[in-house]
Amino acid sequence: MSSAPVSESSRDSGREPAPETAAERPEGILPAFDWSVLKPGEAATHIVPEFVARRYLAFPARVDGRKLTMVMSDPGDYYAIRSIEARSRMEVIPAYGNERDILNAIDVHYSSSMPEAVVEAIDEQYAVPAGIDTDDITAIRDIPLVFEQGAEDDGLDGDSPVIRAIDSLIAQASKARATDIHIEPMESRVRVRFRIDGFLQEVVSLPPAAHGALLSRLKIMAGMDIAERRRPQDGHFGVRVGTTNIDVRAASTDTVHGEMIVLRILNKSLKLFSLDDLGLDGRGGADLKKMLGAPYGIILVAGPTGAGKTTTLYAALNELDHGRLNILTIEDPVEYRFEGVNSMQINEKAGLTFASLLRATLRMDPDVILVGEIRDSETARIAIQAALTGHLVLSSVHANDAIRSITRVIDLGVEPFLLSSALLGVVSQRMVRKIDPHCAVSHTPSEEEIAAMGGADSLRDADFMHGEGCYFCSFTGYHGRTGLFEVLAASETFKGLIARSPSHNELAEQAHQDGYRTIREDGVRKAQQGITTPVEVMRSVYTI
Repeated sequence: MSSAPVSESSRDSGREPAPETAAERPEGILPAFDWSVLKPGEAATHIVPEFVARRYLAFPARVDGRKLTMVMSDPGDYYAIRSIEARSRMEVIPAYGNERDILNAIDVHYSSSMPEAVVEAIDEQYAVPAGIDTDDITAIRDIPLVFEQGAEDDGLDGDSPVIRAIDSLIAQASKARATDIHIEPMESRVRVRFRIDGFLQEVVSLPPAAHGALLSRLKIMAGMDIAERRRPQDGHFGVRVGTTNIDVRAASTDTVHGEMIVLRILNKSLKLFSLDDLGLDGRGGADLKKMLGAPYGIILVAGPTGAGKTTTLYAALNELDHGRLNILTIEDPVEYRFEGVNSMQINEKAGLTFASLLRATLRMDPDVILVGEIRDSETARIAIQAALTGHLVLSSVHANDAIRSITRVIDLGVEPFLLSSALLGVVSQRMVRKIDPHCAVSHTPSEEEIAAMGGADSLRDADFMHGEGCYFCSFTGYHGRTGLFEVLAASETFKGLIARSPSHNELAEQAHQDGYRTIREDGVRKAQQGITTPVEVMRSVYTI
């Protein structure tokens, strides 16, 4: 009976070849592990530490008595199997899985909750006797705090449960693709939630007595005033998780149960997206790339808060020739830094507003100017003037769709004839969750879903997909997000209409004559392609 071949890692290491008996090595070629059969809470991550799983690219899938099923990228690695058996004191049953799926499973499960040892230590340390007010600043005087970003280290023990808890939360949030961490005091507990793919998920519940210590450590890290409890504050700090640099923006405000704090997680190691990566493909992507080739004019990106406007603006900048162009950005805050672009950050306390920095930027010989947001009449007028005087201007505006963004800029005081001369086009967008490919199955949409997508009879016979829920997506059926877009390229006819101060309906009619496709139409197309679901399209773009 033949055994699996000796792994390349074993040969390269110079160690003696492993014994090749049927009892000690998997036989032949193992079938791929079926991840869909993995149930919640079944993984044996309490037996195999994360560093061991990553070292051997092996995921502890399940325990059956004294047998431990390990999904391995190299199930023939005898020494990895023996090392895991020695540590776990169990018999390892190897199964095959590709490297990407194993790393994904490690990221998902090992980041799904705070280590039990940390929670237990916090519970034990903060079992506060009756009569002690933990919200009082003096009650947390003896808690060791590690200062960051140039602040002086107090030299105290850095192994406090609170310190370990915060480090663990930030590391887990980064691995879980979370964009925000919410630490919220409740009446009987402190609730910690991650925002993943646009939705909040509770990850741990901590004793209320730990709230003061958690808050004070985070405030000191972010350069905030720990004695100020009533007034909203904000700050930031940087941390390193493994080889990843993380920028954390902190904001706190008072609630009836005490201060809550929200941490925005910005992974500075992420690569810049291309327009195709974002879902801006087909005619819409081609129209936007054509606009970006113009020597001057203004391109607007519209959408509500959290729609991904900044990411789209960065992707647009990525299409430009950084070596031959002087590209300047004005942002609040500067979220990502990339080579070839000079970024400036708003500081209203120092008098550095969008309008003042935009004026200064015009004296710096710019070719391309990115204005993070047009939010007042002065910024709007200066941006339009810059677009009319030989600069390519990109900016975002809060509006529900591409047509309304035009009326929004006019409402800010820009003369319609000036806007018509400067406008190249508008991109409006929403974010939707993508179907997890690991658990995608065919789906027949309901009548309500069909109606929300336009009600066409052809939709009843179309093939749609949805995720049943599996281990990789935390049983949500979704993993990652993509954009739904409408791209309005301003034709000469459309510009002439703007100059006459038309109504919204007149603008919409002309845009459709020019081939404009709405966000809902893009959503239906992506639902039919199996990228997202009819429910997501309905949730994101349905209007009354």
